[in-house]
Amino acid sequence: MVLGLDIIIRGTKILNFAHGQFYMLGAYMLLLLFQIMHLDFALSLILAGLTLGLVGAICYMSIFHVVRQRFTVTTTFSYRLLLSAMASVGLMMILQQGTLLLFGTEERGVKTPFPQMIDIFDVRISLMRVIVILAAIIICLLLYFLMYRTTLGKILRAISYDPEAVTLAGINTLWILVFCFALGSALAGIAGGIIAPLFSVTPAMGENVIFLSLLVLLVGGIGSYRGTILGGLLVGLALSFGFQFLGGIAELFVFLLVIAILSFRPGGLLGEAAD
Repeated sequence: MVLGLDIIIRGTKILNFAHGQFYMLGAYMLLLLFQIMHLDFALSLILAGLTLGLVGAICYMSIFHVVRQRFTVTTTFSYRLLLSAMASVGLMMILQQGTLLLFGTEERGVKTPFPQMIDIFDVRISLMRVIVILAAIIICLLLYFLMYRTTLGKILRAISYDPEAVTLAGINTLWILVFCFALGSALAGIAGGIIAPLFSVTPAMGENVIFLSLLVLLVGGIGSYRGTILGGLLVGLALSFGFQFLGGIAELFVFLLVIAILSFRPGGLLGEAAD
């Protein structure tokens, strides 16, 4: 999910607070396709990602493209994020209230397709959690291949640095930006779908995860692929060990960790400070 958010911020210069709602909608799509329509789990997950990618493309063309047209060459990165954030808050409220009207406030559960338990070095863990970990690794590898080993990836990275130069090279940047936003939204949908069998599905599940995702970006560094992965690992481990040894104040420990890192590295561990 954080990689998707990073792709959107880097490529389109849009801070999408509604990214958490795409995550939530991915979980509901998985619930609909897998549990209600009884489709295969892998197929349901792929369809959830494709559906949220389409929703993301529509949202970009109808909302964020209009906002982005106000940007100029001299528009600072921070001002771009501010304008886009204001628009995304409105989208977040629309998606949140729409989900409440359709599904209500009731918590729903998705039956796990892999209920087995396995032993790894005398540690018992559910097979579903192992699959989630493996899926995350595979997605990271596929994104790395896309971003650093394909022509499309070169264009995506170039447009994050200088979109005007990419336009002068004869490339239609509009559709590249639509693809950026759709790809990031699809990743959020896949993240919500694959995590649905482990936790309850509720309309509020996207509210907390978006702020946690932003913390990961701040720790790792916006615009750094390796930094995003490193930030996710650090924040995840800090929360896991924090809840184990510190209990309810674990989140406070994470905030202190973020403050400490940003005090010495304002751009994050592997990123550069924005203007």
